[in-house]
Amino acid sequence: MENLEPTNSQTESGDQADAIAHARLKKTAGIVLVSAAFAAMLWQVVQIYLTGMRHVTHGLLLIVGICLPLMLGTYLYTRALPAREDRRKAVRFSFFALFVFYAAVLLGALIISRVDYQAFAETKAAYWKNFDLMTNFNPLETVRLYINAIKYNYIGMEIPLSNLVGNAMLFMPMAVFLPCLFRPMQKLWLFALTMFLLLVAVEALQLLLACGSCDVDDVLLNLAGTLIVFGILKLPFLQRLLKQLYLLPEPAQPQPAEATEEKNPPNATA
Repeated sequence: MENLEPTNSQTESGDQADAIAHARLKKTAGIVLVSAAFAAMLWQVVQIYLTGMRHVTHGLLLIVGICLPLMLGTYLYTRALPAREDRRKAVRFSFFALFVFYAAVLLGALIISRVDYQAFAETKAAYWKNFDLMTNFNPLETVRLYINAIKYNYIGMEIPLSNLVGNAMLFMPMAVFLPCLFRPMQKLWLFALTMFLLLVAVEALQLLLACGSCDVDDVLLNLAGTLIVFGILKLPFLQRLLKQLYLLPEPAQPQPAEATEEKNPPNATA
């Protein structure tokens, strides 16, 4: 009588086919989610450039609506990749795309959407006429005003809290993006200097384009927020987690001894 039970080779080939099908499904789902996140990024950038960032909650909704599908899609896509280097490249591509989106949102929310292009001359003239009201070059003066407003509750809690906490949080993602994407930025002094120059440039642009208050306390709060996150991410267990997620750049590879000898040949003997 003929044996109708599947052989081991048939079972193994069936399992392999199922594994390939599951990998394709994960890869397809990952591509769909990442594509949807990219489309949402583009749409949100256009909206912010046209209308600006309406509220702090708008930024939080961006995190939920864009970061989550991007992270889930990248996870599913990388699960279908067998090679570690391919997974690493996919993760870092998505991470870099998120950085570009974040930088574009900052530019749109802080500069582009605030400029009055139709009446720029009049707006700039009014800005400089009220220069003392629109600028602050005394460190911690604005912070003290907001703290007193919270203490005595004479303008409500929302405005001072959103400005203090919002300014501290606004550039915090830079403490994740810059050290993870650019190896030199893992040095504290270089990261702090870069952030300081970037923040000063933002305030200077707001002053020149008459599109926001030029306030030294904004620089201090933004810088303090980024340095706090930078220090937290230096904790050993978080560094290990970032490495496992392929977010930290690979350590610099030491040069082979042969290459070193070629660059520094021994002195010729007579």
